Amino acid sequence: MADRNRVPPAGRGKVGGTESSIILHVDMDSFFCSVERALDPRLRGKPLIVGGFPEGRGVVVACTYEVRKKGVHAGMPAGRARSLCPEALFLPSRPKVYTQISSGILEILSRTTDRVEPTSVDEAFLDVSGLAGGFSAAVPVAQRVRRRIRERYGLPASVGIGPTKAIAKLASRRAKPDGIEVIPGERVREALDSLPVTAMGGIGEKTAASLGALGIRTLGELARADELVVRRFFGKNGLLLLRLARGEDVSPVLSWDAVPDPKSMSNERTFPRNIQDRESIESAVLHLTEKLARRLRKEGFRGNTLVIKVRFPDFRTRIRSRVLPRFTDDEKTLYSLAREGVFRYAEGKPLRLIGIGLANLVRTIEREEELELDHSRSHYRDSLPVFDAIRDRFGERMIRKARLL
Repeated sequence: MADRNRVPPAGRGKVGGTESSIILHVDMDSFFCSVERALDPRLRGKPLIVGGFPEGRGVVVACTYEVRKKGVHAGMPAGRARSLCPEALFLPSRPKVYTQISSGILEILSRTTDRVEPTSVDEAFLDVSGLAGGFSAAVPVAQRVRRRIRERYGLPASVGIGPTKAIAKLASRRAKPDGIEVIPGERVREALDSLPVTAMGGIGEKTAASLGALGIRTLGELARADELVVRRFFGKNGLLLLRLARGEDVSPVLSWDAVPDPKSMSNERTFPRNIQDRESIESAVLHLTEKLARRLRKEGFRGNTLVIKVRFPDFRTRIRSRVLPRFTDDEKTLYSLAREGVFRYAEGKPLRLIGIGLANLVRTIEREEELELDHSRSHYRDSLPVFDAIRDRFGERMIRKARLL
C-alpha cells in the first residue's frame, strides 16, 4: 500500500543548490549514547562516554551533551576525558547494535522520499524538492520523520532544512538537541554572514588558519572575498570555499545506489593493556583481519594495498602500506601478510593499538584470480560464504577460530 505521507520524487532538471531545492539533514542526537539510554532506562540523565576504558585507555567514540560541555569530544584519549569529566560513566561501544538501528532509521527515511543519502551511521540527507508549498511544507515532513524515529526506537533526532546540503547541515547543528531549524533561500545570507568560517562543514581548523592569514574570519567576509586571491591561495578548492560561504553548494543528494564506492576499509583496536607477547599480537591481528575480510565480502569489494597501523604506549604511531600482487578479500592472505608486517614494524616493543586496512578497492564483479599463499588450501575460500551466512543468521560467535575462543 502506498504511503500517503511519502514525498513525491523530485522533478528532473536541477537538483540541489537551486531556489526550488529543499534539502533535509537528519542528524541523530548523540546517537550511540542515546541508543544506550533507550536500551537501559537507568542510564537516562546520567553523563555517558561510549568507547575507551575507565582506566584511561582507548579513545572516546561518543559522549552526551553534558559531557561535551566539559570539553570532552570524540577522538579524545579516554584518560583526558576522565580528567575533564570524572563523573561520566564509560560504556563499551557496540557497533553491531548501532548499525542495526541505523538500518531501521534508514528504512524510515526511505519511506519518506526516494532521494536519501546516508553520510554516516547517524545522519543522512533527504531531497524533498517535489513538495508543493515549499519550505513551509517541509516542516511537517521533518516532524513526521522525527516522530516515527522516536516511536520506533525512542531516539531523539534533529533536522535542518535548507536549499543546499551545506545549509541544511548547518541548520541541523543549530537545531540541536532534538529540534528543527529552517534556513530558506532568502535567509541564507542573514544566517551565514556573522558565523566563523569553521561553522561551515568542510572548513577545518587548518583552512580557517590560512583564511585568517588573509584577514578572512567569517563566512560573510569569505563570501565577499576576491575570487582570484582565494583561488591563488587554495587552488581548485578556492572556488568550493567561495560557493560554500555564498550558500551556492550544488552537490546533489545521491540515492543509495549512486553513492561513490569507498576507497578503503579498515579496523583497529586499542587494548586495555599494552600487549607485547607473540600470542596476543597474533590473536589481535587474526581478529582484525577476519573482521575486515568479512566486511569486504559482504559489501562486494577486494583491494590490493594492505595498510598496517601500530601505536606505541607513548602514542608514537607508524602507518605503513604494501601493494599486493593480486586483489583479495581473503582473510588467510590478509592475516599472513598483516602478522608479518605488525611484528616487523613493532620491533619487539609493547603496542597500545593495532589497525589493519585494505585500500585501492574494486568491486567484485567476477571471480578474479586470487592471491593464494597456500595452494593446497584454496578450497577454504569456497567455504567462506557459508561461514558468513551462518554468522549473519546466528551471530559472530557461532563460528570462531580456536585461537579467538
